[in-house]
Amino acid sequence: MKLLTHNFKEKVVYGLSMALSQWLNWDKNIKKIAFKNILVFKLDEIGDLCYSLHVFDLLKQRYPGVKVTLVCKPYGISLVNSHPSIDKIFTSVNELKEHYDLIIDLRGNFETIKYALIHKPVVRLDRGTVRYRNKKGGAHPHEVITNTQIIAPLFNTVPVGFEPRLIASADATERINNYLIENNLQRFIVLHSGARRILRRWPASNFVELAVWVKQSFQLDCIFTGDAGDLELNLQIQQQIPFKTYNTAGIFKLNEFVALVKKAVLYVGNESGPLCIATVAGTPSLGLFGPGEPFVFYPYGKNTSYLHHVLECNPCDQIHCVHPENPCIQRISLNEVKLKITEMLTDAVKK
Repeated sequence: MKLLTHNFKEKVVYGLSMALSQWLNWDKNIKKIAFKNILVFKLDEIGDLCYSLHVFDLLKQRYPGVKVTLVCKPYGISLVNSHPSIDKIFTSVNELKEHYDLIIDLRGNFETIKYALIHKPVVRLDRGTVRYRNKKGGAHPHEVITNTQIIAPLFNTVPVGFEPRLIASADATERINNYLIENNLQRFIVLHSGARRILRRWPASNFVELAVWVKQSFQLDCIFTGDAGDLELNLQIQQQIPFKTYNTAGIFKLNEFVALVKKAVLYVGNESGPLCIATVAGTPSLGLFGPGEPFVFYPYGKNTSYLHHVLECNPCDQIHCVHPENPCIQRISLNEVKLKITEMLTDAVKK
C-alpha cells in the first residue's frame, strides 16, 4: 500500500510539473534565450545526484558566465561543494532570494512546483515531461541520459559524450592521503557490503571469500566502506578474514569518500549510493545488482561493469521477495565476480 501511495504521488507530481512547464514555456523559442541565472532542483538520493552532475557542466558550456544554483538534500552539499560548475548550493526553497530566469526540475516535489508557479521563471524544464515521453516510448533509459534529455530543449543538437564527474576538494584529498600514509596503503580495493534494502545485499560470506581471493591473487589491500549503518556488518566480515583489512564506515564525509575511491585500484559493491560515487569519480567499478530496475542505475562510463540476474519478477518493491529461498542478488556467484574482476584488472593493466 505504501508503494502504491508513493507511486500515485509521484505521478501527480509529474503531471502537475509537466502542465506547469507547458504553460510557462508556451510559444517561446527556448533555444534563442540567453539565460543568466539558472536554478536546478535535485531533491533525491546520492546516486541520483551523482548521475546528474554533467548537467551543470553542460549549462556552463551552453551559457558562458551563467550563474547556476543547486537545491539538493543536505547530505549532497558535502558531495558536490567542490564542483566547478555549481556556484551556490541550498537545501530549501526558503533560502532562495534571487529571481531565476530558468528553473530546471531534475527532481522536485509539490514545493518546487509551487515555487515556480509563484516566482515564474522565463522557462521551466522538468523531469515529468521526459518521464512521460519515455514511458510512452516503452522504456526508461539510464539516469544520465534522462537528465540530459531534460535540458535538451536548450541545445540545437542534443549533447553527447558528456559524463558526470566528481571533484575531491584539496582538504578532502589531504585527509585521505594522510589516512593512506598512516596505514601504509598503496594498492587497494574498496568493498561495500551494505545496502539500504536487505534484498540488495550480496551475502556477507561472499565478501569474506572475495577479500581473501583479491589479496592472494592481486596483492591488494581491502578497505570496507559505507556509512555508520554499515559499521557492524563490515566488522562481522572482517572478523572472518585471516589478515588485516580496513573499515572506513562512517569515518569520512562524502567528498572525502570521493578522494578515497579515486585512489583505489577497483571498487566492488551492491547497488547503492557509494557505487554511483565511485563510478562518477572515475574509479573502475563493478556493481552487484539484485531487485533494482535494469539499466537505469547501472555503472555509467569507462572501466565499469555490473552483474545482474534479471528475473521475471523484476522490478519489485525490494521488500517482499517471491523467491525467498534464492533471491536474485544471491544468484550472482562468487566465481562470476572473480571472473569479472580479473577481466577488469587485466584491461586496466593493458591500458
